[in-house]
Amino acid sequence: LSRSAPRPGRFAMRSAPVLTPWHDEMKENIRTRVKEQVAGRTGASWEDRLQQQKAVKVQAMKMIEKEQKERIKAATEKGIEKQQVYSPLVALRSAPLLSVAEKQAQKLEERKQEMSQKIRSYAVLRNRILEKMRTRDPLFKVEDVSTAKALLAEGRRKRQEELQNEEKKRWEHLEDCAAKGVQKRAALFDLHNSPSFDERLAKRVEIKTAELKELEKAQKERIRDAIEVGHSKSQQASPLLGCLRNPPDNAERQKEILEERQRHMALVAKEYIKKRDEMLYRQQTRTPLFSCDEVEDAQLQLEEAARKRKKEMKDEMLKQKQHINELQHKALARPLMMEAKYGIMA
Repeated sequence: LSRSAPRPGRFAMRSAPVLTPWHDEMKENIRTRVKEQVAGRTGASWEDRLQQQKAVKVQAMKMIEKEQKERIKAATEKGIEKQQVYSPLVALRSAPLLSVAEKQAQKLEERKQEMSQKIRSYAVLRNRILEKMRTRDPLFKVEDVSTAKALLAEGRRKRQEELQNEEKKRWEHLEDCAAKGVQKRAALFDLHNSPSFDERLAKRVEIKTAELKELEKAQKERIRDAIEVGHSKSQQASPLLGCLRNPPDNAERQKEILEERQRHMALVAKEYIKKRDEMLYRQQTRTPLFSCDEVEDAQLQLEEAARKRKKEMKDEMLKQKQHINELQHKALARPLMMEAKYGIMA
Protein backbone atom coordinates (compact mmCIF):
# COMPACT_ATOMS: atom_id res chain seq x y z
CA LEU A 1 0.00 0.00 0.00
CA SER A 2 1.32 3.30 -0.85
CA ARG A 3 1.45 5.97 1.74
CA SER A 4 -0.77 8.87 1.33
CA ALA A 5 0.84 12.10 0.17
CA PRO A 6 1.42 14.68 2.84
CA ARG A 7 -1.00 17.39 3.20
CA PRO A 8 0.06 20.75 2.01
CA GLY A 9 1.17 23.00 4.83
CA ARG A 10 1.46 20.17 7.38
CA PHE A 11 5.25 20.60 7.98
CA ALA A 12 5.37 24.32 7.25
CA MET A 13 7.23 26.63 9.68
CA ARG A 14 5.21 28.30 12.32
CA SER A 15 5.18 32.08 12.54
CA ALA A 16 7.56 33.85 15.02
CA PRO A 17 6.01 34.77 18.41
CA VAL A 18 5.07 38.33 19.01
CA LEU A 19 7.24 40.05 21.79
CA THR A 20 5.41 42.41 24.04
CA PRO A 21 6.86 45.02 26.46
CA TRP A 22 6.20 42.58 29.24
CA HIS A 23 8.66 40.16 27.64
CA ASP A 24 11.35 42.85 27.40
CA GLU A 25 10.84 43.83 31.03
CA MET A 26 11.06 40.16 32.07
CA LYS A 27 14.34 39.70 30.16
CA GLU A 28 15.83 42.82 31.69
CA ASN A 29 14.77 41.70 35.17
CA ILE A 30 16.28 38.25 34.66
CA ARG A 31 19.53 39.77 33.35
CA THR A 32 19.71 42.13 36.33
CA ARG A 33 19.13 39.36 38.86
CA VAL A 34 21.72 37.11 37.19
CA LYS A 35 24.28 39.93 37.36
CA GLU A 36 23.49 40.53 41.02
CA GLN A 37 23.82 36.80 41.84
CA VAL A 38 27.14 36.51 39.95
CA ALA A 39 28.48 39.68 41.55
CA GLY A 40 27.42 38.44 45.00
CA ARG A 41 29.24 35.13 44.50
CA THR A 42 32.38 36.16 42.54
CA GLY A 43 32.62 39.87 43.33
CA ALA A 44 32.62 42.88 41.04
CA SER A 45 33.95 42.53 37.52
CA TRP A 46 37.30 43.87 36.36
CA GLU A 47 35.70 46.88 34.61
CA ASP A 48 33.70 47.80 37.74
CA ARG A 49 36.78 47.53 39.98
CA LEU A 50 38.75 49.61 37.47
CA GLN A 51 36.10 52.32 37.46
CA GLN A 52 35.99 52.35 41.28
CA GLN A 53 39.77 52.66 41.59
CA LYS A 54 39.78 55.34 38.92
CA ALA A 55 37.16 57.36 40.79
CA VAL A 56 39.08 57.03 44.09
CA LYS A 57 42.35 58.02 42.42
CA VAL A 58 40.80 61.01 40.66
CA GLN A 59 39.30 62.21 43.94
CA ALA A 60 42.68 61.87 45.72
CA MET A 61 44.48 63.70 42.90
CA LYS A 62 41.94 66.53 43.04
CA MET A 63 42.54 66.92 46.77
CA ILE A 64 46.36 66.89 46.29
CA GLU A 65 46.05 69.45 43.48
CA LYS A 66 43.93 71.68 45.72
CA GLU A 67 46.47 71.43 48.59
CA GLN A 68 49.36 72.19 46.25
CA LYS A 69 47.61 75.24 44.83
CA GLU A 70 46.92 76.54 48.34
CA ARG A 71 50.55 75.91 49.38
CA ILE A 72 51.88 77.67 46.29
CA LYS A 73 49.58 80.61 46.90
CA ALA A 74 50.66 80.88 50.59
CA ALA A 75 54.35 80.62 49.64
CA THR A 76 53.92 83.32 46.98
CA GLU A 77 52.25 85.69 49.44
CA LYS A 78 54.93 85.01 52.08
CA GLY A 79 57.69 85.61 49.55
CA ILE A 80 56.18 88.91 48.51
CA GLU A 81 55.97 89.99 52.17
CA LYS A 82 59.62 89.01 52.85
CA GLN A 83 60.75 90.74 49.69
CA GLN A 84 59.11 93.95 50.83
CA VAL A 85 60.72 93.65 54.31
CA TYR A 86 64.21 92.18 53.68
CA SER A 87 64.96 93.33 50.18
CA PRO A 88 68.20 95.40 49.83
CA LEU A 89 66.31 97.68 47.53
CA VAL A 90 64.10 98.88 50.42
CA ALA A 91 66.96 100.76 52.07
CA LEU A 92 68.08 101.97 48.67
CA ARG A 93 64.64 103.28 47.90
CA SER A 94 64.22 104.89 51.33
CA ALA A 95 67.70 106.46 51.25
CA PRO A 96 67.92 110.06 50.14
CA LEU A 97 69.21 110.81 46.70
CA LEU A 98 72.91 111.75 46.77
CA SER A 99 75.05 113.29 44.14
CA VAL A 100 78.10 111.56 42.65
CA ALA A 101 80.54 113.64 44.74
CA GLU A 102 78.68 112.84 47.95
CA LYS A 103 78.66 109.15 47.09
CA GLN A 104 82.43 109.22 46.37
CA ALA A 105 83.12 110.99 49.66
CA GLN A 106 81.00 108.46 51.56
CA LYS A 107 82.83 105.54 49.92
CA LEU A 108 86.20 107.17 50.63
CA GLU A 109 85.31 107.58 54.31
CA GLU A 110 84.24 103.92 54.52
CA ARG A 111 87.51 102.81 52.89
CA LYS A 112 89.54 104.94 55.29
CA GLN A 113 87.79 103.42 58.31
CA GLU A 114 88.30 99.93 56.93
CA MET A 115 92.04 100.58 56.29
CA SER A 116 92.55 101.98 59.80
CA GLN A 117 90.86 98.93 61.28
CA LYS A 118 93.07 96.59 59.24
CA ILE A 119 96.24 98.53 60.21
CA ARG A 120 95.37 98.27 63.92
CA SER A 121 94.62 94.53 63.65
CA TYR A 122 97.86 93.95 61.69
CA ALA A 123 99.90 95.83 64.31
CA VAL A 124 98.35 93.78 67.13
CA LEU A 125 98.98 90.52 65.26
CA ARG A 126 102.58 91.53 64.44
CA ASN A 127 103.36 92.43 68.06
CA ARG A 128 101.87 89.14 69.21
CA ILE A 129 103.98 87.15 66.69
CA LEU A 130 107.18 89.03 67.60
CA GLU A 131 106.55 88.46 71.31
CA LYS A 132 105.97 84.76 70.66
CA MET A 133 109.19 84.54 68.63
CA ARG A 134 111.19 86.28 71.38
CA THR A 135 109.86 84.12 74.17
CA ARG A 136 109.67 80.72 72.44
CA ASP A 137 111.96 77.84 73.35
CA PRO A 138 114.61 76.84 70.77
CA LEU A 139 114.02 73.64 68.83
CA PHE A 140 117.41 72.25 69.84
CA LYS A 141 119.45 73.22 72.86
CA VAL A 142 123.25 73.41 72.83
CA GLU A 143 123.51 70.44 75.19
CA ASP A 144 121.14 68.37 73.04
CA VAL A 145 123.09 69.21 69.90
CA SER A 146 126.44 68.30 71.46
CA THR A 147 125.00 65.05 72.84
CA ALA A 148 123.49 64.20 69.46
CA LYS A 149 126.81 64.88 67.73
CA ALA A 150 128.62 62.62 70.19
CA LEU A 151 126.00 59.88 69.68
CA LEU A 152 126.27 60.20 65.90
CA ALA A 153 130.07 60.00 66.06
CA GLU A 154 129.85 56.93 68.30
CA GLY A 155 127.28 55.30 66.03
CA ARG A 156 129.44 56.11 62.99
CA ARG A 157 132.49 54.55 64.63
CA LYS A 158 130.57 51.43 65.62
CA ARG A 159 129.09 51.13 62.16
CA GLN A 160 132.53 51.42 60.58
CA GLU A 161 133.84 48.72 62.89
CA GLU A 162 130.87 46.48 62.04
CA LEU A 163 131.41 47.04 58.31
CA GLN A 164 135.13 46.32 58.65
CA ASN A 165 134.44 43.12 60.58
CA GLU A 166 131.79 42.12 58.04
CA GLU A 167 134.18 42.80 55.17
CA LYS A 168 136.90 40.77 56.91
CA LYS A 169 134.50 37.87 57.45
CA ARG A 170 133.39 37.97 53.82
CA TRP A 171 136.95 37.98 52.56
CA GLU A 172 137.70 35.05 54.84
CA HIS A 173 134.58 33.27 53.55
CA LEU A 174 135.64 33.91 49.94
CA GLU A 175 139.12 32.62 50.64
CA ASP A 176 137.65 29.58 52.37
CA CYS A 177 135.32 28.95 49.42
CA ALA A 178 138.21 29.32 46.99
CA ALA A 179 140.28 26.91 49.05
CA LYS A 180 137.41 24.45 49.22
CA GLY A 181 136.92 24.75 45.45
CA VAL A 182 140.61 24.04 44.85
CA GLN A 183 140.39 21.10 47.22
CA LYS A 184 137.30 19.77 45.42
CA ARG A 185 138.99 20.11 42.01
CA ALA A 186 142.07 18.42 43.35
CA ALA A 187 139.89 15.69 44.81
CA LEU A 188 138.16 15.21 41.43
CA PHE A 189 141.49 15.04 39.62
CA ASP A 190 142.91 12.61 42.22
CA LEU A 191 139.75 10.48 42.41
CA HIS A 192 141.56 7.23 41.69
CA ASN A 193 144.44 8.08 44.02
CA SER A 194 142.33 9.42 46.90
CA PRO A 195 143.51 8.72 50.46
CA SER A 196 141.87 6.07 52.58
CA PHE A 197 139.12 6.69 55.10
CA ASP A 198 141.50 6.51 58.05
CA GLU A 199 143.87 9.04 56.49
CA ARG A 200 141.02 11.45 55.73
CA LEU A 201 139.66 10.98 59.25
CA ALA A 202 143.07 11.72 60.79
CA LYS A 203 143.43 14.80 58.61
CA ARG A 204 139.99 16.09 59.56
CA VAL A 205 140.72 15.43 63.24
CA GLU A 206 143.95 17.41 62.94
CA ILE A 207 142.16 20.30 61.23
CA LYS A 208 139.36 20.24 63.78
CA THR A 209 141.89 20.19 66.63
CA ALA A 210 143.64 23.24 65.20
CA GLU A 211 140.29 25.02 64.82
CA LEU A 212 139.37 24.19 68.40
CA LYS A 213 142.71 25.52 69.60
CA GLU A 214 142.14 28.73 67.69
CA LEU A 215 138.63 28.95 69.12
CA GLU A 216 139.96 28.34 72.61
CA LYS A 217 142.55 31.05 72.13
CA ALA A 218 139.93 33.51 70.85
CA GLN A 219 137.63 32.68 73.75
CA LYS A 220 140.43 33.23 76.26
CA GLU A 221 141.23 36.59 74.67
CA ARG A 222 137.54 37.51 74.72
CA ILE A 223 137.25 36.51 78.39
CA ARG A 224 140.34 38.51 79.26
CA ASP A 225 139.03 41.55 77.36
CA ALA A 226 135.64 41.21 79.06
CA ILE A 227 137.30 41.00 82.47
CA GLU A 228 139.37 44.09 81.77
CA VAL A 229 136.31 46.00 80.49
CA GLY A 230 134.34 44.88 83.53
CA HIS A 231 137.08 46.01 85.87
CA SER A 232 137.29 49.39 84.16
CA LYS A 233 133.49 49.84 84.23
CA SER A 234 133.25 48.76 87.85
CA GLN A 235 135.97 51.22 88.78
CA GLN A 236 134.26 54.06 86.90
CA ALA A 237 130.72 53.34 88.17
CA SER A 238 131.63 52.22 91.65
CA PRO A 239 130.23 54.33 94.53
CA LEU A 240 133.55 53.83 96.21
CA LEU A 241 135.40 55.74 93.51
CA GLY A 242 136.44 58.39 96.04
CA CYS A 243 137.82 55.71 98.32
CA LEU A 244 139.60 53.99 95.46
CA ARG A 245 141.48 57.16 94.66
CA ASN A 246 142.93 56.91 98.17
CA PRO A 247 142.61 53.17 98.65
CA PRO A 248 143.11 51.65 102.07
CA ASP A 249 145.75 49.06 102.67
CA ASN A 250 143.85 45.89 101.74
CA ALA A 251 146.59 43.93 100.01
CA GLU A 252 145.65 40.75 101.84
CA ARG A 253 142.02 40.99 100.74
CA GLN A 254 143.05 41.59 97.15
CA LYS A 255 145.42 38.65 97.34
CA GLU A 256 142.58 36.40 98.59
CA ILE A 257 140.26 37.61 95.85
CA LEU A 258 142.95 37.06 93.23
CA GLU A 259 143.60 33.54 94.49
CA GLU A 260 139.88 32.77 94.51
CA ARG A 261 139.56 34.02 90.91
CA GLN A 262 142.58 32.01 89.86
CA ARG A 263 141.10 28.87 91.42
CA HIS A 264 137.79 29.54 89.67
CA MET A 265 139.55 30.13 86.34
CA ALA A 266 141.55 26.94 86.83
CA LEU A 267 138.32 24.97 87.45
CA VAL A 268 136.71 26.51 84.39
CA ALA A 269 139.78 25.72 82.29
CA LYS A 270 139.85 22.12 83.55
CA GLU A 271 136.17 21.69 82.81
CA TYR A 272 136.64 23.12 79.32
CA ILE A 273 139.68 20.89 78.64
CA LYS A 274 137.72 17.88 79.87
CA LYS A 275 134.78 18.64 77.60
CA ARG A 276 137.12 19.30 74.69
CA ASP A 277 138.91 15.96 75.21
CA GLU A 278 135.55 14.17 75.43
CA MET A 279 134.42 15.77 72.20
CA LEU A 280 137.68 14.87 70.44
CA TYR A 281 137.40 11.31 71.74
CA ARG A 282 133.84 11.05 70.43
CA GLN A 283 134.97 12.36 67.06
CA GLN A 284 137.86 9.93 66.88
CA THR A 285 135.84 6.90 68.01
CA ARG A 286 132.53 7.59 66.32
CA THR A 287 131.12 5.02 63.92
CA PRO A 288 131.07 6.09 60.26
CA LEU A 289 127.76 6.37 58.48
CA PHE A 290 128.69 3.67 55.96
CA SER A 291 131.27 0.96 56.58
CA CYS A 292 133.45 -0.57 53.86
CA ASP A 293 131.53 -3.86 54.01
CA GLU A 294 128.20 -2.10 53.57
CA VAL A 295 129.57 -0.13 50.61
CA GLU A 296 130.91 -3.30 48.97
CA ASP A 297 127.61 -5.11 49.54
CA ALA A 298 125.70 -2.20 48.02
CA GLN A 299 128.02 -2.20 44.97
CA LEU A 300 127.56 -5.95 44.55
CA GLN A 301 123.79 -5.60 44.79
CA LEU A 302 123.78 -2.83 42.20
CA GLU A 303 125.97 -4.89 39.83
CA GLU A 304 123.73 -7.95 40.32
CA ALA A 305 120.61 -5.86 39.61
CA ALA A 306 122.28 -4.41 36.48
CA ARG A 307 123.17 -7.90 35.24
CA LYS A 308 119.61 -9.13 35.84
CA ARG A 309 118.15 -6.13 34.04
CA LYS A 310 120.50 -6.62 31.09
CA LYS A 311 119.56 -10.31 30.89
CA GLU A 312 115.84 -9.50 31.01
CA MET A 313 116.25 -6.92 28.24
CA LYS A 314 118.12 -9.45 26.05
CA ASP A 315 115.38 -12.07 26.61
CA GLU A 316 112.69 -9.52 25.78
CA MET A 317 114.52 -8.49 22.58
CA LEU A 318 114.89 -12.14 21.55
CA LYS A 319 111.16 -12.75 22.12
CA GLN A 320 110.27 -9.70 20.03
CA LYS A 321 112.53 -10.88 17.17
CA GLN A 322 110.94 -14.36 17.27
CA HIS A 323 107.44 -12.82 17.22
CA ILE A 324 108.37 -10.62 14.23
CA ASN A 325 109.78 -13.64 12.37
CA GLU A 326 106.60 -15.63 13.04
CA LEU A 327 104.46 -12.78 11.73
CA GLN A 328 106.59 -12.51 8.57
CA HIS A 329 106.42 -16.28 8.03
CA LYS A 330 102.64 -16.30 8.43
CA ALA A 331 102.24 -13.37 6.05
CA LEU A 332 104.38 -15.05 3.38
CA ALA A 333 102.76 -18.48 3.79
CA ARG A 334 99.17 -17.15 3.58
CA PRO A 335 97.77 -17.24 -0.05
CA LEU A 336 96.56 -14.10 -1.67
CA MET A 337 92.86 -13.40 -2.12
CA MET A 338 93.10 -13.67 -5.91
CA GLU A 339 94.88 -17.02 -5.71
CA ALA A 340 92.30 -18.39 -3.29
CA LYS A 341 89.45 -17.14 -5.53
CA TYR A 342 90.66 -18.55 -8.84
CA GLY A 343 92.53 -21.54 -7.48
CA ILE A 344 95.91 -20.32 -8.62
CA MET A 345 98.79 -21.77 -6.71
CA ALA A 346 102.04 -19.99 -6.38
